[in-house]
Amino acid sequence: MNEPLVSIIVATKDNARTIEKCISSLLSVECDSAEIIVVNDGSADSTKELLLKFIQRVRIIENSSSLGPSQARNMAVHEAKGEYVAFTDADCITDRYWAKELLRGFEVFPDAVSCGGAQLLPEDATSFEKKVFLLMKKAGFISEYMRNSDKSGITEVGHNASCNVMYRRDGFLQMQGFLKGLWPGEDVELDYRLRKAGKKIIYNPKAVVFHYRPRHLAAFLKMMLRYGWAQGILVRRYGFFRKIQVLPFLAPLCSAILIAAIFHLSSLWFPILFLCFVILAYLKFDFTLMLLSVSGFVAWNLGFLKSFLMISKSNHPFKKFIRK
Repeated sequence: MNEPLVSIIVATKDNARTIEKCISSLLSVECDSAEIIVVNDGSADSTKELLLKFIQRVRIIENSSSLGPSQARNMAVHEAKGEYVAFTDADCITDRYWAKELLRGFEVFPDAVSCGGAQLLPEDATSFEKKVFLLMKKAGFISEYMRNSDKSGITEVGHNASCNVMYRRDGFLQMQGFLKGLWPGEDVELDYRLRKAGKKIIYNPKAVVFHYRPRHLAAFLKMMLRYGWAQGILVRRYGFFRKIQVLPFLAPLCSAILIAAIFHLSSLWFPILFLCFVILAYLKFDFTLMLLSVSGFVAWNLGFLKSFLMISKSNHPFKKFIRK
């Protein structure tokens, strides 16, 4: 029996460095029936010209100005013809069996509304990208952004990243898709609503994309600021529902306890030093990794506090989403 039609959707803006690799990999994906839709969301670099190379095999939607990834993807879903819609990012390269493995998740869990997969690193990633990847992988236990690509099989999860996920199109549309204006965090928000509605979300580690990461510190810190910003908005809207969302409130308390212990309770020096040793060992005593951890943690918290504290202002674009 033939597989159902899958609509593969990519929203891109200023991704000239990776867009050709992304589309080429999608054209090589094994899938009995698939269409590829690319939304060029107001790119100012050479992305538009590069996409023209694929115009005979890929459907291209041009936005004269940027609408943001969430709205761009929603637009593509409304234009899609597939029973399933799969998303990846323009800085990702998909594995040959990516679509088949995502579909296999729905065979194992017929009542699931979405299936996600693993994120690995491309072979030509820079040394800095490798450090960022390793840090994000180590933080996966609290962020749920990345999971180990192990052999545990297809399992139910609480969240999948939008760079590697497939939804039943009718279920996606029923929930009105991604929240307009929210990015990143749009995938977290949608999955939260799906779970609240009693829908099942699953994960197949064999559905793999190779995801490029920030290539320098400034790009990494900008990314972490955005991640924190999005979580601040989600907390104001829904309350605390993820482990990572309590960090901005626990961090000052833990810091105060640590400082007090250092200056007033000398008997705690040994456990404090032991804890520091454990953290350093977890980061493999890597100076760059430690720098990324500290700076990324600070940037994430600053982004969180910025949106969490300023969201109540009358001109804030997300004021209408604050809980009543």
